Amino acid sequence: MAVIEPSAATVRPRGRTRRRWLQAALAAAMTLGTIGLTAGPASAERTCTGARDANLCLTIEGLGNGFYRVHVGIDVHMSFEEAQEYIDDPGDPLTAVIRGDDSGRLAELLFGLPLVHLGADPEFGLGADFDTIVPGRLLDEDRGADQDEVRAVVTLTDTDTNTVRGTFVSGPIRGNWS
Repeated sequence: MAVIEPSAATVRPRGRTRRRWLQAALAAAMTLGTIGLTAGPASAERTCTGARDANLCLTIEGLGNGFYRVHVGIDVHMSFEEAQEYIDDPGDPLTAVIRGDDSGRLAELLFGLPLVHLGADPEFGLGADFDTIVPGRLLDEDRGADQDEVRAVVTLTDTDTNTVRGTFVSGPIRGNWS
């Protein structure tokens, strides 16, 4: 039977271990550097109206790599019963679009947002959320280096009669998304 000397069992080849640690550290640094270069800083801009008839919020959040998450949320103040009637009707009672803003006036239609949540609440009335992710070029309403201004426009439609019951416009968000 072979006998292992205790001092020999604890000795490790130092050069190979150091090289492995150095390779792992270098790989981690390269990965973090690549993520840092491509991700870009996350930032979010938000505006809410706080109006008496409806509270409309628009949020634009930078995701990096030239992409942005656009969120529109609205609470249209009405009775719970009236809100539930809108929900029970066929079709979506609320639609949302993003439009350019030129000197405080609504300008070109940039894109629509899909409805992701619709609900009735006894305290707030009819509520909805719209979300999408878009490349910055879709928010670039002035084409080029000029600062862009965008607004959300939400339309409430009675789908029983196909009648527009309200149009709600957010405050502007300004940025350079090109």
